[in-house]
Amino acid sequence: MSNRKTTAEKIEAAILEKQQAEARIKKLLKDKRTEERTARNHRICKRGGLIESLLPDVIGLSDERFKAFLIKTVANDFGKKTLATFKAAQDKEDSEASAAKPADEIDNPTEPTSPKPTLPPQGGGAASAAKTQDAMRQGA
Repeated sequence: MSNRKTTAEKIEAAILEKQQAEARIKKLLKDKRTEERTARNHRICKRGGLIESLLPDVIGLSDERFKAFLIKTVANDFGKKTLATFKAAQDKEDSEASAAKPADEIDNPTEPTSPKPTLPPQGGGAASAAKTQDAMRQGA
């Protein structure tokens, strides 16, 4: 008797390997979606908490009034221009950081990279806070 596999047995083994590989791919894709969803949920909760900590009066607002508040204070031309400025600065920092890294660090997929948040410059004192509140009331 020979220990060699017949062509039919080789085909069956190849089909089994293909099915196993497809199952691994399916699991990896599911894990990736779970990681992305978890990161998104974390980001949303963190940012929502930041808004509530900086503006505690928004906690009691209904969803409709909170949305109207955001539209009037943030989602306007001034807010969009400010966001574009911050995003451009972030993109510049990211490109400079990747250009400064040696090639072996850039290609290392095991090392997590997270961009540093860019915060607006902090004003000082009650006068600055009063100016900010006046600008918000006027829909700046």
